[in-house]
Amino acid sequence: MMRRITSALVLATSMTLASSAAAEDTFTFEPAGALAPTSGTGREDDRVYVPAMRFPIESGPAYANSQVWGHGGNSGPKGSGQCDAENYSYPWRDNYCESRSWAMPLCPSGTGHQGQDIRAATCEKDVHWVVSASDGTVTNIGSYSVYVTASDGTRFDYLHMSEVTVKEGDDVKRGQRLGKVSNQFGGTPTTVHLHFNIRQNVAGVGFVFVPPYASLVDSYKELLNPTPPPPDPPPTAAPAAPPPPKEPTSQELPAEPEPEPQMVDSGCASAPASTSTGALALVLGVTVAGAIRRRAGRRAAR
Repeated sequence: MMRRITSALVLATSMTLASSAAAEDTFTFEPAGALAPTSGTGREDDRVYVPAMRFPIESGPAYANSQVWGHGGNSGPKGSGQCDAENYSYPWRDNYCESRSWAMPLCPSGTGHQGQDIRAATCEKDVHWVVSASDGTVTNIGSYSVYVTASDGTRFDYLHMSEVTVKEGDDVKRGQRLGKVSNQFGGTPTTVHLHFNIRQNVAGVGFVFVPPYASLVDSYKELLNPTPPPPDPPPTAAPAAPPPPKEPTSQELPAEPEPEPQMVDSGCASAPASTSTGALALVLGVTVAGAIRRRAGRRAAR
């Protein structure tokens, strides 16, 4: 049964060659393992072997289908050409495990096609950029192949490119340009397409080519409808200004300090003077003074 995903983007793209058709709005794809008729027995495997992979062609639309059993291929319809509109329309079709002589332990027959053929938006060669599916290091460049190995050991193979922009030993980033979709095949041209492989260690099997189809479907959906970035966090509110100092009320005003008591000298310490003691001293002083004056007066009269 054909599967569908509706793109929010309009993918109508004018094809440069007259034999190419415009892309539809709706991306559809056959299930994993559903190969072109008479092309072999596929592997029904929906596992995404590389989650969050970047689609290996820079921009869409793109079309996954068979180069050999498609239009213009050696086993395709007679009289057809590789630039026919049928090759540039949905649905996608898996061609991992398609009939080949390569040893393939994960394929039902034990032999088959190692990866997936992908056509870019148009049938033109040397136009559409191929990009790295993951961060990694360029571990090999052959006459028509570039290998990029990720830190976890996964190897990504890109075949048939022109204008290769990297060299062996280069570190590359996810989405970095590697070359252009072309028909390079070691001196003998093939059809214009990208052949894409994923190779991983599989428990009990070894380092083998794994089905790339489900990973490509996932990454192509993300290419058509990118996940929006998370919203920016709300700005941090400035700290509130401290309240102005509170004006004290009459009830809160501090009491006036009591006046210091008057001090009199004594032989030991300063002590507060008593009002009654001062008055008594004055009276006694006056009395004594009067007595002295009276005594002096009597002596004078004698």
